[in-house]
Amino acid sequence: MAVDWDVLDWTCPTCAAPRAKACTTKDGRPRSTHIGRRITLILLRFAVRRGRGQPPVERAQIVRSLIEVQESDKAARKGYLWHQAAGELYLWDQVVAEAGRHTAAAVAGHLDGDELRDAAQQTARRINQARELLIEWHRERAEYPLDEELLAGVLRPTPSLLARARRRGDLQHLEADLARRTAHLDRTGGTWAATWHSSGALTAHRDDGLCVRSWSATPDAVEQALQSFEATSRHRPQITLALHGERPDVPATDNDAPGIDRGDVQRAFDADRAALEATVAAIVDLQRAWPEQEITDRVRAATAQLQASAPQSPHFDLYSRQRERTWAYSESAAWVRTDAIVQAVDKVWGDFDRSEESRGPSWIPRATRELLTTQPEQLAAFLRHHFAETSAITLGVINGPAGPLYNVASGGAHRTHLFRILGLPWIVAELYARIPRRRFEVASVIDTSKGMPEIERVGRGWNTLLERGLLHGRIRYEGDFAVLDLDHAPAPWLLGDAALASAYNTAYERVYPGALTELGIPATALAGLEAWEQWLYD
Repeated sequence: MAVDWDVLDWTCPTCAAPRAKACTTKDGRPRSTHIGRRITLILLRFAVRRGRGQPPVERAQIVRSLIEVQESDKAARKGYLWHQAAGELYLWDQVVAEAGRHTAAAVAGHLDGDELRDAAQQTARRINQARELLIEWHRERAEYPLDEELLAGVLRPTPSLLARARRRGDLQHLEADLARRTAHLDRTGGTWAATWHSSGALTAHRDDGLCVRSWSATPDAVEQALQSFEATSRHRPQITLALHGERPDVPATDNDAPGIDRGDVQRAFDADRAALEATVAAIVDLQRAWPEQEITDRVRAATAQLQASAPQSPHFDLYSRQRERTWAYSESAAWVRTDAIVQAVDKVWGDFDRSEESRGPSWIPRATRELLTTQPEQLAAFLRHHFAETSAITLGVINGPAGPLYNVASGGAHRTHLFRILGLPWIVAELYARIPRRRFEVASVIDTSKGMPEIERVGRGWNTLLERGLLHGRIRYEGDFAVLDLDHAPAPWLLGDAALASAYNTAYERVYPGALTELGIPATALAGLEAWEQWLYD
């Protein structure tokens, strides 16, 4: 059985076994950990980490007594001292932050203590950064490599030098991965003029007027940041890039770049007159076809038909589940195909679970009546007000081999349901690009409660997709768990488990008929979940 090193951080009050030493019987033979030692662990942890009511000086004394390293402890196990140091830094982080709060409260009657509290919190943050760096350095060097050249000849690097070597290693690794991704974009995309700032902020304009505001950790990631707004997942943006500031040797970290605002959405609304006119024409057709007294019945029938023919897909969240740090994201605004929105928060079309009665199931018939009784000459202004001048719908982009699918990301579920139920062709929205991660861990893709058989199946499925050219990358294993180093996924939902992949295959074929067959998936494998599993696993 593995040693419980957390318990061994404490001297045993029963047998006096020192730190990092197992408990013993009276005659000196090893034994399981005494219950008193486990209770000590619980009580002291509570006092140090949760005991906010104690004066900081007392908490500091507890920590000081716990971190006295005896010479005999140093050989306890390989790597124990760094494990111990990371724990100590965590404890001091907590004590320093609490000391700042305590001091601010103590002087509150005479001074504004915010400055004292903020100084302590800044120190606590630096302690925590040092702890995180130590953990990354020792535990995750394959994922977070060091720039060994920067450390050449340095026997005992300072934390700041080590942090810089880590960040430079990050950049080198990221740039190598991005270079491999480019090779799989085999179609010529749109022409872009882009400006990248040393903070990572990016603004780009395509020759057809589309504006993208983005952030990327390196200018080499600009292509990936813009790719989600290309016609398909295989198109490569043609970019003229201007750099403001020097090219950094570490990734940019200020990922709070300005995004798309209401003005951008309004400009996008006005820019595509063809989409607006087609949508207005579709509404006018409904006005002629649906008598006002039949609107409620017509909405009910249209809702049932949509639910039967095009039920929603599961929420696509594969990227957000991965541990990898964000290195790029993008936002834009445009008219998009309404039928390409395959997920809209509330899982059943027209059925809203809201506490306010006015936002419940009665909303769709009421909104339909308002829309269909608006005069045709006023429809453009009506749509502009409800979709561009008020809060915009936000859609997540999932680009595919023949065009994108969308999920409602935030806001706009009611309006999206309305347009899908009425069968209107276009809708204007703010778009958030979902950029594929570089690493996919199988445990972050599946429901781990399904156990090892499902973990093994997904890893085997990834190997099949790689062999058949539907994914590009490399698979390695951490124990029994597959890790995919991804170069390119023309249909990114295939990275998920069989249920997610099959649901999105069905939705994609409905929106872009024949596209997946052209990609290399036989039509028989697209017949449903069972057919997909048989083709993928058997």
